[in-house]
Amino acid sequence: MDEVTGNPRLAARILLFDAADRLLLMKAQHPLGHFFWIAPGGGLELNETFETAAQRELLEETGQSPPLGPCVWTRRHVYEWNGRRYDQAERFFIARTTSSVLKPTNADRYLVGHRWWSLDEIRASTEIFAPHRLASFLSLLLAGDIPREPIDCGV
Repeated sequence: MDEVTGNPRLAARILLFDAADRLLLMKAQHPLGHFFWIAPGGGLELNETFETAAQRELLEETGQSPPLGPCVWTRRHVYEWNGRRYDQAERFFIARTTSSVLKPTNADRYLVGHRWWSLDEIRASTEIFAPHRLASFLSLLLAGDIPREPIDCGV
């Protein structure tokens, strides 16, 4: 990480695809009221690896624990949440599931919904996605272009 501009935070996210290649996204509500869509995941706990955090977060937010695939993206962004500024570094892992049924066990309060999205639906939507260029990066993954090293997917 370059110069830290907020409270450092590490997070893991999961690009969970179903059998129809739809991506699970969680609808999140920012404390200031606006909504956005993000992949399941969250912050690392003490002594946790990115992979372990990804598995834990996926189980908490979906009730599912499929095997993790490779880390394909990284992202660094600075944001404010409840009056605190964070400088977050994320890693995104691929996973696949055969069930679109979710049974969350401990989802965060700011997660107010979920949806399985096709690539075409994301492209056509006026919703806010994180990362903002989600459709562009997803199209590469769905075409089978899995990077050997994780790529920066931007804010």
